[in-house]
Amino acid sequence: MNKFFFIFCIIVFLIKTQTVFSNNLIYDVNNIEVRAKTNNDLGKRKLIRSAFQKAFIIFIDKTLLKDDAISLYKTKLDTIEDLVFAYQIVKEKKNNEKEIILSINIKFDSKKINDFFAENKVSYADVSNISLTLLPVFIKEKDIFIFSENFFYNNWLKVQNKIVNENKNDMLVTYNLALENIEDVQYISSIKENLELIDLKKLNSFSDAENYVFLIIYFLENNFKGYVKTFINGKEVDKNFNLKINSESKIKTYKQAIEKTKEEIDQIWKSQNLIDINTPSFLDLFLEIKKPSDYLYFLNIFRSINLIENYSVLEMTNKNVKIRLKYKGKINKLRDKLLVEKIRIKIEDNIWKAAIK
Repeated sequence: MNKFFFIFCIIVFLIKTQTVFSNNLIYDVNNIEVRAKTNNDLGKRKLIRSAFQKAFIIFIDKTLLKDDAISLYKTKLDTIEDLVFAYQIVKEKKNNEKEIILSINIKFDSKKINDFFAENKVSYADVSNISLTLLPVFIKEKDIFIFSENFFYNNWLKVQNKIVNENKNDMLVTYNLALENIEDVQYISSIKENLELIDLKKLNSFSDAENYVFLIIYFLENNFKGYVKTFINGKEVDKNFNLKINSESKIKTYKQAIEKTKEEIDQIWKSQNLIDINTPSFLDLFLEIKKPSDYLYFLNIFRSINLIENYSVLEMTNKNVKIRLKYKGKINKLRDKLLVEKIRIKIEDNIWKAAIK
């Protein structure tokens, strides 16, 4: 056994025997603020537990489809506490009302969370934050408003900023408004009777955008409705939905329509990234190794990808390591995550090979 191979064996042993605090950000909920009047450790402990519950609701709202999240809202606090991997009190202070205020970062245990979802027969969405370019069209009394005098174009980002300020946790989807384009105005006006059939690729406003949304807000026989056509990660999805009319205020009606539309787009983004925890798959991957640190680099990447449940070494030589990955979700999603981590993937005769770029 040469020196190079001996170093490999040591690395394998260390990796398999250590407990890893994963950097899977999907399981992190940060800056949870809780407050109460208390002067003892028991009261502080109750306050921390309340932060666990608050973080859990935020976590499932972000990772589950709406109906699945609602079904878990009444999860017992003891169960939630058991799902917590670690927490950190990042700030502690008292206000003038003698309340103790805690700001807490919370990390949920990925394996326990996956088991919990499996037991409750729900799939979670492996999503990251994404930015979309938005073009909203407002139709009212047969008049069509695209840029000027369009409440939704002029106020969308204001509502978004308000949501960000009220919620310190990251928004799942953020937006940029499409820039005004006279050719787009002419094209949209020419098909205003059949806007749902619009060809998004013909809109110049989206020409430089990777992911985008075309939105129609309209009134139909005293009903308030919305329609979105999204193009995200190369896939086009459209959806119709109903909006509520606030009898007290037209402005409130429109602002609530923006919030509702944001929720619908969130659901579309999640539905495109659902992971079925109950059906894991396996992939044999040949790793190209030029120096011992390359192997350690690969393992660090595997541990950071939450789709990968575990891995095992099948074969090892001086130049290559054959490793078996147990993963959840679609293989294309796994490949994309590896590519993001500066790993080059080559597939020959259905054999997957990986090398560091």
